[in-house]
Parts: sequence; structure tokens; C-alpha cells
Amino acid sequence: MVYRKELLETLRDRRTLMAMVIVPIILYPALMLVLVEALRKETGRRQSERYSIVVPDEAHRDWVIKVMQREEAEQAKDSSEDEAATSQPTLGSAEDLMGGFRAGLRSDQLDIHIANSGQSLWDLVAGQVFHVGILIEPPPDTRHLDDDTNRVVQFIFRDTDPRSEFIYHQLTRILGDEADRIIKSRVVRATGSEASLSPLLANSLSTSSSSQQYAKILAMIVPFLLVTMTVTGAMYPAIDLTAGERERGTLETLAVSPVPVGQIVAGKFFVIVTIAMISTALNLASMSAMIYFTKLDKVVASAGSMRPADIQAVERQIESRPDSGEKRSQKDYLERRRELEQQAAAKVSFVTRAAPVVLLAMVPFAVLAGGVMLAVCSFARTFKEAQNYMMPVMMAAIIPAMVVSYMPTIRLEGAILVFPVANIVALIREMFLGNYLPTALFVSLASTCLYAAAAVVLATKLYGHEAVLFSDVGSYRVLLSRRMFKPGSLPWPALSLLTVAILFPIYFYTQSYLVDARATAERVREVLGLTQVLLLAGLPLLVAWYVRLDFRATYSLRAASGAAWTGALLIGISIVPVAALVSDWMTHIWSGFQASDELFRRQEALLTEGPLWAILLVFAAAPAVCEELLFRGFLMAGLKTRLAPWMTIVAVGCVFGVFHIYIEKIAVVSLLGMLLAYICLRTGSIFPAMLVHMANNGLALAMTRFERIQEFFGIAENGAPKAGHAAIFAVCFLVGLVLIRSSNRDQ
Repeated sequence: MVYRKELLETLRDRRTLMAMVIVPIILYPALMLVLVEALRKETGRRQSERYSIVVPDEAHRDWVIKVMQREEAEQAKDSSEDEAATSQPTLGSAEDLMGGFRAGLRSDQLDIHIANSGQSLWDLVAGQVFHVGILIEPPPDTRHLDDDTNRVVQFIFRDTDPRSEFIYHQLTRILGDEADRIIKSRVVRATGSEASLSPLLANSLSTSSSSQQYAKILAMIVPFLLVTMTVTGAMYPAIDLTAGERERGTLETLAVSPVPVGQIVAGKFFVIVTIAMISTALNLASMSAMIYFTKLDKVVASAGSMRPADIQAVERQIESRPDSGEKRSQKDYLERRRELEQQAAAKVSFVTRAAPVVLLAMVPFAVLAGGVMLAVCSFARTFKEAQNYMMPVMMAAIIPAMVVSYMPTIRLEGAILVFPVANIVALIREMFLGNYLPTALFVSLASTCLYAAAAVVLATKLYGHEAVLFSDVGSYRVLLSRRMFKPGSLPWPALSLLTVAILFPIYFYTQSYLVDARATAERVREVLGLTQVLLLAGLPLLVAWYVRLDFRATYSLRAASGAAWTGALLIGISIVPVAALVSDWMTHIWSGFQASDELFRRQEALLTEGPLWAILLVFAAAPAVCEELLFRGFLMAGLKTRLAPWMTIVAVGCVFGVFHIYIEKIAVVSLLGMLLAYICLRTGSIFPAMLVHMANNGLALAMTRFERIQEFFGIAENGAPKAGHAAIFAVCFLVGLVLIRSSNRDQ
């Protein structure tokens, strides 16, 4: 009901409709029309203007005229060869679809003047009497343009004058063509053949299809535009549903209504996300329609094509060579090249291929943007104040999107995987290029969903806070002041989720910065030990102290019963073979769960090199304490106040799995996290979960050092458990679960 009410009221707002519907529908066609018309006007202006050239004598003028005539004759010859070679659209005809924006220089546009005796070409051009001055040393011989004399052609122009700069660049290009013609004439006179001009025939064939080349262009533009439009689309409903209601005086009435605060926030949040996704979809649809109807895809796809005349020239060179394996290879190349050029003329289906995938990838970002905006706007007293608050939020989204979009060397790896906004932009760009990386895809989407969940829960907490509902100028400072926090037993969900969401990128960045590919095992142990103690355990403990929480209740620091300890001990003994059995099953179901041999060997070397006590301390004892304090302590304490027990277990396990990054381990680690959450929740104590966690890590590491432990568990060399051993330990594991289940009655 709240969602329906807020959505209808939001859609009645003219500003929202303008940003969501009118702007995307009109924006792209208008931009295209303006751009096309401006380019056509500029091209037409350059092709109709006259340009003045000043030369020192009659010989210079005749030389310029003859060079221009030779250039125009060569262009006419190339055009006729292209038309005779193929009837398919070429680069020229594709450009004609867009109006032909390349302005050339014709001889009838030139006014060539001879300077009077004593006049300086420099002064005439600098005084803006002429556009370009030309001086040739030694002077040209118009009777023999292809003679053996090497000459220096000096151009004098003004690069601050667009017409002077244009004619200079055109004459430079024409002069380059003339130099090629002179070289060819000299070689023919000396050797009787042009073969000496091509001692090496270099051919290139890109493996990228026309659709991939087209996608590369879109990958630099579309992600940035979509991020900008999604943020813009979510901004006005976020402001109106918070500051707008406070300004109208309806926020307080809504807050004291019998509807729970969670439902109110959920309704408003889903309205913001809905508007943002509609805006994104309309922008994407308008962009797709513009590309489709203007045939821009054909122009881009054909931009890298070889002209038919060029293909014929290569074919003649190949035929002139003696029969050999090289000649056959060249013919094969030419055939493949011809096939690629035919593909380039085909239509690229952006609408049916790329657009739906991009739209789905934008959903997590829309959720994140909606949650952040709802939380930030909750502090604003007026519509104008909320607009001021939105500027930093928009810049925080636009700047990373711009940097990633226009820096193709930034890849979806390392810190970018968990950097908000940048990871989604990089992910969409990789999808455009056809690079579907499972690990990167999962980590990027999972981290964005984690940030979005934290933002939504925080918005829920803020929306029900009196200091926000009846805000004064310093409301946000009041909320953050330690004296304003009342002592409590458990953290609220927003606090626990926000802490974990902030900790996730910090933990990832710190380890990525301090540990590189050349890091030694000792370095890895030092960094991992410090980050676990200072970040995973230290930060939640600091937050709990600051907001005045009960440490015993928050971290479940209670004594466990005898049944709980016995069950945890049985599970700890059997956890390694049971985990191996589950991992083996998943490997058979989906091969993506299996890590590569090289990665596995690298990880094993880093984990097992060094003294055994140091390995067990850093990789077994420290995670058992620090990770449990964060996940089964601080995070679970906050979530269990709002979620059902089974939902709390699943949520804590999944977040625990995301923190371990590697996709081939995500499923198994998530299941382990759920098991540890169940043990802690059922026993009421964190200590049995610490025991199981330590046993899992410690025994797995010890197994790599001592073959007897591996034989005891019945683990084969390929990592799969033997059937007999697996059955025994599975029974032991189940008995431990039964004891854990009954342990709460023994407390």
C-alpha cells in the first residue's frame, strides 16, 4: 500500500516525470540531430569557402596547381576502382548515411597569388592577407614533377586561424601523397617495376568481429551515461519522499501512523529504485533507438574496413609472388579478410544482445543509489537543502564512472572489484567486450549488493529516529555523538551491516596494497595477521564501545554447555573430510568450483611455507577468533533482531563467503559460515563456533604437512575423500549437530 501510494504521488510530480521520461526520450535524438546538423554545417562551410595561398613566383603557382590536379585524378581513379570492385556498401557510403562529415580540399577553392617583389611571405600571412604561404627550395620544375631533385617545402600558416590551419593540414596530406607518387616514379625508372617498394608485405587481421569493434566504442560511452542518468532519475523522488514531505508537514504524520517504519521505508525505497530503473530503461531504449534508426552501428562497424581497391592491390601483390607456402598463407589471409569485411557490412544488434544484459547489471547499482539517497535526504529539512546534499552524492557516482569509462587500461580486477560505482562501470564495459569473468562478476555484484543492503538498513534506522524526523541544523552531529547513544545489549541491523559494508573494501584494499604477486609467505602472514586483528576484530570492537553496547550479549561471550562443547568437538574432528566431500560433489556439479592447478599450488605454497606454529597461529587461531567476533558476533547480533533464525544464518553465511573472494571457494565457505552461525545461534555462545573454525583451518593446514593426518581422514591425492572414511566422519558430523541442537536445553 505504501509503495502504491508513494509511486502514484511521485509520478504526478512534473520534475520527476521530466527527469524520468521526457529527458531520455528527447535527449538522445536531440543530441544526435544537433551534432549531425552542426557537423554538416561545418563540413558544408569548409567545402564552400575559398582559401588564399601566396607563393613567391609563377613556377611555385604552376607547381601547386599541377600537384592538386594529380591528387584529384588519383582520387577519381580510386573511387572508380571501388565502385567496380564491389556493389556492397563501403566506408564512403556508410559515411554518406551520416552526411559525409569529412571535408576535402578542391583545386577550385584555391586562390593562388604571387607576392610582389620585396614582400615577405611571413608578413603577408602574419598580417592575415593570405591563409598560407608556400616556399620551395630548390625551386620546382613544373615540366618534370618526378625528377630526381629532393626539395624542402616550407609552409607558413597561423594555427590560431581555423581556415589557415585547415588548409595547412590538407596541403600537408596532399604533399604526402605527391611524395609517394614521386618515389614510385623514381623506382620504376630505376628498376622497371614497383616490386622494390614492397620488400615486406605486412598484413593484419583483427580477430574481433564488427560487433565487438562496435561494442568497444559503446563501452566507453554507455556505462557513464547510464550511471549519470540512473543517479539523476533517483534524485528527485528521493528528495520529494523525504525533504519534500517534511516541507509539506506530512512526514511526522506518516511516522506516527500505525504502519511500521520498516514498511514505510521499504515503500519509499522501492519507489526510488523503480523510478531509477524506469529512467535507466528509458535512457537505454532511447539510446538504442537512436543507434538503430540513425544506422550509427553501420558507420562504426565499417570504419575499420579495408577499401575494395586496397584489397585488390593486396591481391595483385600476392599473385605476383612465386608459388609457395607463404603465397597460400597470404591467399588464406585475404579470404578471411574479405569475410570479415562482409561481416562489417551486416547489422549489429545492440538492442537484442547488449542492452538487456546491461539493464540487468544496472539493478544492483540502482538499489545502492536509492538506499544512499534515501539515507542522505533524511537529514534535509527543505527541498533546497536536499538538493545541496545530493550534489556530493552525484559527484561521488559520476567521477568514478568517468574515470573508469575513459581509461581503458583500468581492468575489472584488484581494488576495482569492490570499489562502489567503479566496479559496476568496469563490469558493464567488460560485458560489452564479451569478457564474462565469473569471479569478477560475482564479487562486483555481491559487494554492490552488500553496500546497497547497508544503505537501505541505515535509511530505515534514520527514518525512524526522532532527531531526523524533527531535525534541526545539527541533527547528523547529534546522531553521531557518543553521548546520544543509549546503552544497549545488541547492535541494530543498520549499524552491523554498515560496519561490515565499510570494512569489506578497507580489508580488501589493505591486503591488495600490502601483498602483491611477489610477496613471500612471511609477508603474507604478517599482513593477514595484522589486518585480522586490527580490522576484522578491532573495528567492530571499537564501534561496539562507541555506541555503548553490551559486549557479552553482542559477541555471545557466554559459557557453553557440555553438550555444546561435545558437539563442537565432534564437528571439528569431522569438518575437514565432510568439507572435502561437499567440495567434491560441487566440483562434479559445476566445474567452475574447482580452482586452477596453478592457483592452488600458489596458495598452498603461501599457506604452508614457514614454521608450523606461525602458520597455525595466523591461518587457524587468528581467523577463528577475529572472524567469529565480526561475523558470528557483531553481524549476527544485529541481524537476529530483525530476521528469522534461518534467514539470519543464511545471511551471515553468505556475507562470510563473499569476504573470501575466490568464487571456487564461495559456496563451501558460505556453507561453513552458515554452520558456524547455526552453532553460535543454537548454543548461545561464540566459543564452540571458534573451536569448529579453528579445527577446520588447523587440521586442513596440518594435513598438508603430515601424511598421517591425510590418511586418517581418508583424503585422496585429488582431494576427494574415500567412501568408507567419508561415511564414518559424516555420521560423526551428524551426531555433533544433534548435540548442538539439544545444547540449548542444557544451558
